[in-house]
Amino acid sequence: MLKRSLILNMIIALLLVSGLGYGFFNSLHSLTNHGKQIVVPKVTGKSLSAVVDELRKKDFKIEIDSTYKSYIDPLQVLRQEPEEGSMVKLGRTIFLVVNRAQPPKLEMPDLVSKSFRNALLILKSYRFVMGDTIYRPDIAAGAVLEQRFNGKKIAAGTQVPYGSRIDLVVGEGLADYEVDVPNLIGKTWRDAKEIMAAAGLFELLVYDGEIEDTMNAIVYRQYPEALNELDFPNAIRGGDMIDLHLMQSPTPQILRKNAPGSLKFQDLDDSTAEIIQQRLDNANTTLSKAKKKAADVDVADYGYEGKPEENIASSASSTNRRKRKRKVEKTGKGLNGMSGSDTKKTKKKKVAAPKPKKVIKETNEQDFSNDFE
Repeated sequence: MLKRSLILNMIIALLLVSGLGYGFFNSLHSLTNHGKQIVVPKVTGKSLSAVVDELRKKDFKIEIDSTYKSYIDPLQVLRQEPEEGSMVKLGRTIFLVVNRAQPPKLEMPDLVSKSFRNALLILKSYRFVMGDTIYRPDIAAGAVLEQRFNGKKIAAGTQVPYGSRIDLVVGEGLADYEVDVPNLIGKTWRDAKEIMAAAGLFELLVYDGEIEDTMNAIVYRQYPEALNELDFPNAIRGGDMIDLHLMQSPTPQILRKNAPGSLKFQDLDDSTAEIIQQRLDNANTTLSKAKKKAADVDVADYGYEGKPEENIASSASSTNRRKRKRKVEKTGKGLNGMSGSDTKKTKKKKVAAPKPKKVIKETNEQDFSNDFE
């Protein structure tokens, strides 16, 4: 009896398994849409919203990934898989890669003091676009002086949108024009900085003693000085540097000791000091008025008239020699006694105008790899 029951159960189980297997294999045709195929439409170059509506109407499933390209419209379909024209079954999943609506942000690298060529390679590795290149007179020829984003200086580490245009200010070496060295003795670093910028010059700071407030620290020494050994304004080329020594509260004695030219001497008489001070006050300290100094420049060009005192006789004799030279040119008689008709007129040197800033605009957009997919 037990043996019959076991055999019966095995027969029932076998029939059940056979029935399930038969039903499963017969339903595969409908489950897999066997023989039912559809052509994949072209969706690249279209907006994501339009593509989603189109694919859903044809019963496609959709999976979306993203990347970023600066020159493509936001949410535009860049790639599709399977490709257009492929024959697929109904309900197939279509994989889409779209352009991001907002670019990701990256930290701005530090390009200052690096060579221009090195800066370009770094910008490319960060997937930034090279913007304008602005050349400025500076002793560091070929080095990056500033990095700018949207026309403003930007510090390293600042978050910048991926693919942004970065402008670089690059040194072009010393300028071919000269500016008078400004007298910065006794001025705060805040004021001295503005004067240096206006003159197109740069500084090397040296701190003396404890400095509590850098911007209000006083310049008590500079090199080169504003006046030379003959008490005439010193001139240096645009983009050059001046050494500035700062002290928080220097005494009047220290400032007098480091005054430009003969002003540092205690025994200087008042009239001579007034003449020297007037030259100093009238010295050119702005880049817009920069010009090359002519070899025969007269003291009157510096805004004063009158004969220097005897204790600066070397300056006076130099001035007299220049006046005699001009007298010879005016009368037309040289040292050899030639007549005015035989003497050629001396042509004045033309003053070279300052070089305009070079600006190179690059408008080509760059393609980026899919780093943010």
